[in-house]
Amino acid sequence: MSRLIGLIGILVIFGLAFLMSNNRKAINYKTIGVGFILQIFFAIFIFKVPIGQKIFMDLGEFVAKILDFATDGGVFVFGPLMEKAKLTLVWGSDANIFALQLVASMIFMMILVNILYYYGVIQRIIPILGRAMNKLMKVSGAESLSNVASAFVGNVSAQIMIRPYLEKLSRSELLASMAGSLACVSGAMMPIYISMGVPATYVLASSIMAVPGAFVISKIVYPETKIPETGENFTIQYNKRKKPYINVFDAISQGAAEGMKVALNIVAMILALIALVAMIDWFLGLFGAFCLKIIPLHKGVIGYYALNHLSLHYILGKLFAIFAIILGVPLKEATAVGGVMGTKLVLNEMVGFFDLIHIQGLSPKAFLIGCFTLCNFSNFGSVAIQLGGIGELAPNQRKNLARLGVRALICGTLTGYMSAAIVGVLF
Repeated sequence: MSRLIGLIGILVIFGLAFLMSNNRKAINYKTIGVGFILQIFFAIFIFKVPIGQKIFMDLGEFVAKILDFATDGGVFVFGPLMEKAKLTLVWGSDANIFALQLVASMIFMMILVNILYYYGVIQRIIPILGRAMNKLMKVSGAESLSNVASAFVGNVSAQIMIRPYLEKLSRSELLASMAGSLACVSGAMMPIYISMGVPATYVLASSIMAVPGAFVISKIVYPETKIPETGENFTIQYNKRKKPYINVFDAISQGAAEGMKVALNIVAMILALIALVAMIDWFLGLFGAFCLKIIPLHKGVIGYYALNHLSLHYILGKLFAIFAIILGVPLKEATAVGGVMGTKLVLNEMVGFFDLIHIQGLSPKAFLIGCFTLCNFSNFGSVAIQLGGIGELAPNQRKNLARLGVRALICGTLTGYMSAAIVGVLF
């Protein structure tokens, strides 16, 4: 029965995208069909085919091993504050200093990314995958390259790779590029989520499924009506002599500096958001208590529980519970999962994962669906980053970016929900 509900969720998502479409007659159903089939193929291959399970299990173990290397560096710098065994002896089994883990993991991942950039590995792999997407789905080369890059380098950095074409992108291409970046998480962030307790397979699968998935939703919402400049004859030139760093040591030093800067920004952002939520919950609690004094209600009366437990998470949980239900989350867990879905949209995925992992007694299926809905950058803050970042890269596109910002957010969110519904049907 829960699998049937997931199928209903897929139809609802398609229906919402169709209702948002600005030109239903121009929708290329071949592109939509191929993209949707690719999403299903990736889900089945990763979770149901033995060789796919083995490949992604090994990839997950590799990413986890990278975390171990980062921890070794952290132990040298921070000492026992990074040693799980010693923290457990002092503060118990749940002892964990998240900020230090984040700093160590982010610095090491940024170093690895920069080294791969210096030797041209990323610049060679991403275009190959982009051309494959270009041929399979009949989307432009620029948007396919951007969306594939998003699964590796993340928001705005993906658009840097198509900078020569940004100014001439159509609105459909621009929306697909924005939605693709919002629907994925960057490779540098994957170890952070895994260190929080999110299974590596879930993180990897959600980003891979999001590449075709973002095209499925965005090409329904804003179909292509022009002839893209980077259509079928799309070529990418890689200049071996023009490297982004002087040498490998320059790549390492800049990666370490960038990693520390990003890590500190994330720590500051999470601290500020958690504090802000606590303040909002306090005000909502006061409001609920005030209402109960004015309108005395007894336990069991409709409205008593809501006013007595009024919080941002409770409100968001009720609003997003319907989405959780149609994705296949059991009814009794829908409000809890809906709460983290709403938290991710309003705040960010880090806060959402933090809340999801600390929900007691959550069923495996609800946790699976919750992870897939959270594993993307679709939140209001990321849209603001896109408006500023892509706007600097292509100033002539600023008006289009502003017009498409909310649509990109919805497309990125629905892409995550579609992936969650598909994997929910499989379990």
